[in-house]
Amino acid sequence: MRLSAAATAFFVALLVGAAAAPAADIGANDDSAKHTADYGLATYSEMAAVGLRRTVIGVRFRPSQALVIQDKELLDRIVPNALAAGLRVVLAVYPYPPREIEARLASPALFAGYVSAVAQAYPQVTQFVIGNEPNQPAFWRPQFTRSGTNASAPGFGPYLAAAYDALKAIDSTLEVIGVGLSPRGNDKPKAKNNVSTSPVRFLRALGTWYRRSGRTRPLMDSFSFHPYPNRATDPLDRGYPWPNAGFSNLGRVKQALWDAFDGTSQPTTLNGLTIHLDEVGWQVDTSLRVGYQGAENVPVTDEITQAAIYGDLIRRANCDPDVASVSFFGFRDDGLRTGFQAALLRADGTPRPAVAAVQAAIAEADSGCSEGEVPWTPAQEVIDANVEVGIEGEATVTARIAAGEDVRAALCVDSLEVRGIGGAAWRSLRISGAGCQKFAVRGLRPLNVALAVPSGEDVRGDIMAELTAQSNRARTTVVVHQLPTLR
Repeated sequence: MRLSAAATAFFVALLVGAAAAPAADIGANDDSAKHTADYGLATYSEMAAVGLRRTVIGVRFRPSQALVIQDKELLDRIVPNALAAGLRVVLAVYPYPPREIEARLASPALFAGYVSAVAQAYPQVTQFVIGNEPNQPAFWRPQFTRSGTNASAPGFGPYLAAAYDALKAIDSTLEVIGVGLSPRGNDKPKAKNNVSTSPVRFLRALGTWYRRSGRTRPLMDSFSFHPYPNRATDPLDRGYPWPNAGFSNLGRVKQALWDAFDGTSQPTTLNGLTIHLDEVGWQVDTSLRVGYQGAENVPVTDEITQAAIYGDLIRRANCDPDVASVSFFGFRDDGLRTGFQAALLRADGTPRPAVAAVQAAIAEADSGCSEGEVPWTPAQEVIDANVEVGIEGEATVTARIAAGEDVRAALCVDSLEVRGIGGAAWRSLRISGAGCQKFAVRGLRPLNVALAVPSGEDVRGDIMAELTAQSNRARTTVVVHQLPTLR
């Protein structure tokens, strides 16, 4: 790669002032070095000059070529160059293409053999991400069974388990970073396109598979998550509605991990599991820039806003004791607007404002968290549970049941009594269909129900709703409303 004199001077200045690694290692997820004439020598030196400490490199497992390490000749050249620049090399290994998974050309055993071969070929590498967005059809199919239940998590789980065992058999100190989860999914088995699984529901299904499998070993040492924004025009604090999740929703992801694995051999963030944010980026406007082709495929932000977001993201990640690393997706843009233009360098190699922002944030993070770390604790009850009781006319009790997650609800009429007009004694009453009725309530989708009561008499009693989180039956919330005397 050839840089202008100004760009070269810029990177020399950065190299002189580069800071040590912060608490959360900052890096880039970028395969572009495979395709440079010097096999990444300049690229990796520039990464180190910015202050980056890690590079994530993808390694695909092609089931139809199970004995061939994809791009091995290129990996043989770039891995030593990255290490020589002082970067930690992380290899992200995952099955691809999904049509071969769906065709059952792959198997957990074949994948484990491939992962083992990769690890033995590159003994200098000590961290492996296993999986890449298996909740998305672009990387894993099928997502659902014919009956509409999740298939991607129980399909992917055995691959993750087999890879974990294979890597630990080579060296127990190798770090297995699991999943590489996408931040979004539509949970629609019959969607016209992008049939996918939301991250929260994927983790719930993965935990269900793990508990039923009888496995007594963990699946992973760390967890990989890709907290891309929903839109590139979103600010850092604008996350996703449940059950999707972005950077500002990391607590939601931690809750999903705890619900899925608490009490099992798989650690959660409460007992050792760390989180690697292995892909994140805000796409920027490249109009009027040299080296770009095609039209923008999504609405984009500007470079100054991107720089501010990247700096803030590093500072905030450094204040989260569970976040081990952040890797921006792309160190240098590839020039095709049909791709993803969120890198620190433009396609011509010149630095965006994000470079200086990232370097400054890394240096600041080296001094510790300025705002103080805030430890996360799991919710013990249903999240955002709400039950409202009302009256319609003279003979109908209504209830609106809502929650911030999927729940099962039991709505009960308790101690219902009636008395005739004229002050007769209260007497207990049984109503057909009353007692307890059970409902499934989808997260963020309130359910309205109605209970008929006798008309022409005074009525009193209680309405009790018991809500249980579908992802964790130990989390329940009970709400009791006393009915006013009805007439």
